[in-house]
Amino acid sequence: MVAKGAYESSMTPAHLLISRLTLTALCLLPAFLPHLRMKRETRVRGIILGLIFNTGLVLQMVGLEHTPPSLSGFITASYVVFTAILTPLIMKQPTPGRTWIAVSLTLVGIGILALGNDDGNVDFGFGAAITLLGAVLFALHIIFLGRWVEPETVQSLTLMQALTGAMGMLCFLPFADYQLPATWDLWWPVLYLGIFCGAVTLFLQSWAQSYVPATTSAVIMCSEPMWAAVFAIWAGMEELTWQVLTGGGLVVAALLLTAWPGRSASFLDALVEELRSRRAHRGS
Repeated sequence: MVAKGAYESSMTPAHLLISRLTLTALCLLPAFLPHLRMKRETRVRGIILGLIFNTGLVLQMVGLEHTPPSLSGFITASYVVFTAILTPLIMKQPTPGRTWIAVSLTLVGIGILALGNDDGNVDFGFGAAITLLGAVLFALHIIFLGRWVEPETVQSLTLMQALTGAMGMLCFLPFADYQLPATWDLWWPVLYLGIFCGAVTLFLQSWAQSYVPATTSAVIMCSEPMWAAVFAIWAGMEELTWQVLTGGGLVVAALLLTAWPGRSASFLDALVEELRSRRAHRGS
């Protein structure tokens, strides 16, 4: 919603991304400067994670220019479903049947949300499609971050991800006709997104995933689309319609179905089992 407001104040996605990602790196570099010296393997992994995450962020921000905030939030949050689909494939494990039910619910939910926002706009389909692609990249980021991050590499991986995003944007700088934000209406979204949604969130996610499995992280994060819709409606940027209620409800149901443990195990049992699996994987 903050990014959408910046677009309405004449800031382009390219200018917002350049400002946001550069600010994120500038915030983290002084704090984590001693961790800039790291193993080559950690550096390479940080760059890969940075490329995946920041490419997903670029797709999300460009897609948001063509889609309402609530729809963008629900589509982006489908990374929880993609995480459940891709994790068994990457780990070479069977995919549970309820995952495919969740996929169906997600597709139906996004379709209903699209009914309430299309209005014959060709750009709308483009925005929704690249936002969905961004969600796939966010899912890959969660999976590989969960596999690679350790408590002792949190700061190094966080810093490398931020620096990768900033360097990518600076390489794009000569082609973007970039100008620094000139008013407070343009600066406050940059500060909020760069510091709180960028530096703080990137570090906290890396730190949390060094202890908490990906599926548990998904349970915690899957409320994001609801808040995106609530704040967009509260701010008067959108109306509360049956499409938002029905489609959004189906997406949230799919996210919970994907992330919640099965009947045979309690939430705590599932958490302990996943932590044991992570420990065994690190020891091998």
